[in-house]
Amino acid sequence: MVLHLFLDSNRIDIERRIRKGGVFRLSELDELVRYCRRPVADQLKCDSISPSHPSARRSAAESVRLFQRKLAPTEVAGHTAANRIRVIRDYLDWLVRYHMARYHPGATEGARLWNEWTSCKDALGARLPRHKGRNTIGQREGLQPEVAERLLNVTSPTSPENPWKGKGTRIRNALLVRWFYELGLRRGEVLNVKIPDINFQSEDLTVVRRADDPQDPRKDQPLVKTRDRKIPLSPSLCKLTHEYITNTRRATEGARRHPYLFIAMGTGAPLSLSAVNAIFAELRNTFDGEFDAVTPHVLRHTWNDRFSDIMNNAKVSEAEEERMRSFLMGWAPTSKTSVNYTRRHVRLKAQQVSLAMQARQVDGVAIDD
Repeated sequence: MVLHLFLDSNRIDIERRIRKGGVFRLSELDELVRYCRRPVADQLKCDSISPSHPSARRSAAESVRLFQRKLAPTEVAGHTAANRIRVIRDYLDWLVRYHMARYHPGATEGARLWNEWTSCKDALGARLPRHKGRNTIGQREGLQPEVAERLLNVTSPTSPENPWKGKGTRIRNALLVRWFYELGLRRGEVLNVKIPDINFQSEDLTVVRRADDPQDPRKDQPLVKTRDRKIPLSPSLCKLTHEYITNTRRATEGARRHPYLFIAMGTGAPLSLSAVNAIFAELRNTFDGEFDAVTPHVLRHTWNDRFSDIMNNAKVSEAEEERMRSFLMGWAPTSKTSVNYTRRHVRLKAQQVSLAMQARQVDGVAIDD
């Protein structure tokens, strides 16, 4: 949604730009990054400047900047701005690659467009807000339970709010979201899954590292960065996956040329990283800020929050919990990576303890007005 607000405000037809061999000027990239730093609600107010407003006599971009300073001095957390920039960069990368397909290999126009985009991509990367190690406010966390439930509801293939077109696309995308949510896997792990990796009788999945797999035709091969492991699949997820394979995938032309589970609905080719990014970008853009935080990696954080809650209720020891978490996530047994994935759970538990301590401190003690 942030990208669309920026394009509308600056009257940029990005697809027309790309067809002509360009993307963004550096001044426009700076303005785009400023948009990524602003709350969406405030940005909507800024973009609603009427022609009668005094600043409307200036350029559109200048008017928005001046009005922003008066109206909304706040900024979103650094990690939120960085996530928006990454999502926009990934979407633009997919869009440029899509338009590159019309050029013959070695075409001058294609080379010029790719050079333009490479410069833009590097410039966006250089403008990412840097993480400050001591700042614990606003760091990436999992979704709140009600947001996760809403996400699963609207992405159901039969939901009237489902943002995707085409029955096959809806079924595939709903399953993709469920895989990220229920298993907590990385993008590379999900896109590397082959049908033989799934045992439907024992209801489990084998996660395998396959660097430089000769069966993978994708230029940007998704990589498994974690350890090989076997993880269980719920009966419902197994059933949905089997139905997708036997009905949707099998009916897609080109899908039988390779064993990868998730496919592009138009060609049947293995689904790409950029396509996954575009799927989640469309989800975020459709719901006007409701799912701004939703990415595959945030769903990995959400899985870890759910795991922590279950371990707490089961009264499992901390050491045993870490061993199980590390195995299911594919981390080394001695890894401390879990610290990065349990922020929301730790924050809520810390708040509960703090409130309990405060309540005990004042229990039975009269406080003067």
